Amino acid sequence: MNRIFRIALPFVFLAITLTITSFTRPSHSFVSDSLTKVLQSIFWIDNGFEEQGIHYPGKSIDPDYKFFYFKESYQLQVNKNGSLIAPFPFLNTVLITPLVKLHWLDGIVYLGAILFWLYSCLIYRITKSYWSFVVVLFFTPLLQHFLAFSDIAFASFFICIFLTSSFKKPGFNLTTMFVIVFGLFSLFLRTEILLLFLVLLSFYLYSFFKNGRDSIQIHAHWKRIFVISIVLVLFVVSNYLVYGSILGPRFDNNKAGIFRLEMDVFLKWKSLLLGGNGRFGLFGYAPWLFVLSGLYIFLSPGRKNTLGRNLFYLWALIILFVTFLSPNDSNIDWGTRYYSSFSIFPILLLFHFQWRRLVGIKKYVVIVFLLLSFSYSVYINFKVWKEMKKISVQIEDLVNRLMEDPADGYVVEDPTIANALGIMHVQSPIFYGNPMDVFNELGSALKGKRVQFLLLPLSKLVSPENPFWKKISETPGCQFVPVNLKKISIFSVSCKIK
Repeated sequence: MNRIFRIALPFVFLAITLTITSFTRPSHSFVSDSLTKVLQSIFWIDNGFEEQGIHYPGKSIDPDYKFFYFKESYQLQVNKNGSLIAPFPFLNTVLITPLVKLHWLDGIVYLGAILFWLYSCLIYRITKSYWSFVVVLFFTPLLQHFLAFSDIAFASFFICIFLTSSFKKPGFNLTTMFVIVFGLFSLFLRTEILLLFLVLLSFYLYSFFKNGRDSIQIHAHWKRIFVISIVLVLFVVSNYLVYGSILGPRFDNNKAGIFRLEMDVFLKWKSLLLGGNGRFGLFGYAPWLFVLSGLYIFLSPGRKNTLGRNLFYLWALIILFVTFLSPNDSNIDWGTRYYSSFSIFPILLLFHFQWRRLVGIKKYVVIVFLLLSFSYSVYINFKVWKEMKKISVQIEDLVNRLMEDPADGYVVEDPTIANALGIMHVQSPIFYGNPMDVFNELGSALKGKRVQFLLLPLSKLVSPENPFWKKISETPGCQFVPVNLKKISIFSVSCKIK
């Protein structure tokens, strides 16, 4: 019976993961970063797999990208070929393009779910504990990050393979080459993993010089130093040859935020670690990490220089560096995705702690705090999954309403509406900006086209009597047809531009 349970459990967990994924309505979950990655893939396909950029259906009308929402959102520059420099890693584009080519966009989300399952199975294989599935699914924000951010899903899975393989026997073999590849892939997907490699390299060099007399340790450390060095060199050289930048375009796009040292960085750090800007940060999402930190700092039994204690300080150091160097407060997610690639450390530390050595009142105090914090994380996870579904339903509702009578183009001036148009950005020309500015700049190119303006109720133009509508419209004038959704009404005006 135990053997059947052991074999069945991973597949039961897969079924649960796919059920939650389906519940979030993947087909209409593409907004912001996830949508931009799809647009990058479409551009690559449309340009014969030869050039990187971002797909913009309105480029023939707006060739300078003056009113392209994603240029404004990511503050992107135009390259020498007249295309926008893609903000997200090219490797991610390569990995999701087969699904985009098949026109199965929600397959990207389901792929994230499969990677989450494989990641959880790796954790289970290391911990040998059935409870690891519960921890990964209910006590961390990993599932929603794997579903919403394909680069996080790939990078976390690759770095998990890299870390679990790097601690095996020191001999060089075929596995070593795969470890290098996975390490390099993870680094090309998420720049913050560079900090992990630098910290690991420093740790191994320090340990090598400190324990140089141990021949076995010497060989093991030389292998790890060699592997990490190769990964770093390949990363730097490849970026320099392709982009002319040693850390790549993603770092260059974010460096203004990384090196900003104003007073508001404290609000950024608070949001990253605790919460703010309408979302929970790392410890706000998973307060059991506070308890775990206390255990390893104050209550970890045995010698101070133990594997568990060293791994804890390694994780804490990485969290400190990522927090200090983060470009922004990661406000579009819950749980701070910048830390997700390193989640393997606290998960393993939770199972590595020697619980049997905790006795007396300390044991019961720790158990009570853990149960409370675990329950809170479960509550937050369910809340987030419901929120993900709610957003998808709202996007689906808006898109379906607009597609009943599609216009030749759309003008929006609010980022909330621009994001809510979701996959409409794939086929429809959508212009982001003040409607009067859009008309003044693009009016001649839009002549004779039916354009739909989507405005929030507080917009200055929200009035059928506003002279702007008579100025731009052909006879018989504009049609004012509000879009009434469940939570909000959008002021909608359809005009044939004269």
